[in-house]
Amino acid sequence: MRTTGIRGLALLVALLLAGPALAAGELPAGVGDDTRAWLELQASGNAAQAAPRPMPGEVADKVYQRYLDSFENRVPDSFDRESFVSSGGSGS
Repeated sequence: MRTTGIRGLALLVALLLAGPALAAGELPAGVGDDTRAWLELQASGNAAQAAPRPMPGEVADKVYQRYLDSFENRVPDSFDRESFVSSGGSGS
């Protein structure tokens, strides 16, 4: 994992030194290659699970019941910002 930190630091230095080029819309060579590789792997499906993992019946029943219960509450036309502020608890 230490090499990842060093690579990140090297990339940061390269980006700082490439300031004028970045302003012109150019990126240094290699920037974004890892991200592109991960996105291509995700889109290809080559690393996907071979068979879908089934959800146990009891869990599926609870999920479906929660879905049905969600229709019991009317969605308000608008929300007050203060209604999302916690009163100092952990959010539970």
